[in-house]
Amino acid sequence: MNNQIFTTFSADGGIKLGELCLKLIEDQKKTWPGLAAAYAGLAKIKTKAHCCDGYEVRVQFNPARSVSSGAFVDPQSIKKRPCFLCSRNLPGEQKGILYHQEYLILCNPAPIFEKHFTIVHRQHQPQAIAASIGSLLDLAADMSPDFVVFYNGPACGASAPDHLHFQAIPAGLLPLPEAFPEDFRIIKDSGVQVYRAEKSDRAVLVLHGNDKELLLEQFNRLMKAAQNIVAASDEPMINVLCSHANGVWRIMIFFRAKHRPDAFFLEGEQRIFVSPGTIDMAGVIITPREMNFNRLDGQSIRNIYAEVSFSEQMMSKIIEQGVANPCSYRANPNSIKDK
Repeated sequence: MNNQIFTTFSADGGIKLGELCLKLIEDQKKTWPGLAAAYAGLAKIKTKAHCCDGYEVRVQFNPARSVSSGAFVDPQSIKKRPCFLCSRNLPGEQKGILYHQEYLILCNPAPIFEKHFTIVHRQHQPQAIAASIGSLLDLAADMSPDFVVFYNGPACGASAPDHLHFQAIPAGLLPLPEAFPEDFRIIKDSGVQVYRAEKSDRAVLVLHGNDKELLLEQFNRLMKAAQNIVAASDEPMINVLCSHANGVWRIMIFFRAKHRPDAFFLEGEQRIFVSPGTIDMAGVIITPREMNFNRLDGQSIRNIYAEVSFSEQMMSKIIEQGVANPCSYRANPNSIKDK
């Protein structure tokens, strides 16, 4: 393990975690040829923006993401392959930042953006948010203001659902979070503010506050409500994006009805190779197929979002059961429109 540690993060006033991450990535580009090649490949990706009835989505053509986007995540497939996030299976050149003796912050070998990290628990254990949401908040605070941290649920975006991990990317790159709070409606205004996205075709709630314990309580209430509504014993299908600024956390929760749209499983030209995780749900859709990059338009993107998200009826139930003393969908003072 020691030969895999680039440095150890200390929260006692030393170098900030974001700065350490930048040092890590520059060192790894020099010492790990595979990562250098992956970052060189980013120069070849294509991106274009679409207007989807009032909101923006960017589509990225990124061939290097074909393995992650197409990963088989059923139990049988996972049993057949070695866990690529366990220390013993990492590339020999790969090193990371030891975080609180519990996580290792690694450079993602198939980056989506110029800086992209995978934050891996040192023990092999299932991807699960209930016991790790506190760590997500801590990471967001320690990596701020340069980075946001996110979680892909085991059934909606995680290519390694058998090993607990988060990811981090630079702040300010995802359209939906950048539209907060103007395009959101406040439904609870107290110790933790709760917002709901307006006209996004996605089932999104945002928790906003500076009290970590209150945020955790509200988050857990929402998880229990979603679990009750879908009548599941497992974790509800969610993606979570967390940021921190000026002492305030923002937790954006995407409630999912399914992992992939039906068109993902079609053949030939009809196939839409889009496997939505947090980045996709937050407004940057990744596809490794140039055909899809060229053909996706505003309406097809809206259809994908609606298909993989909770329905309006289900979201109303989650708010009713999971938000303590909700106010009556009061419009945000900056909202562009009060429905």
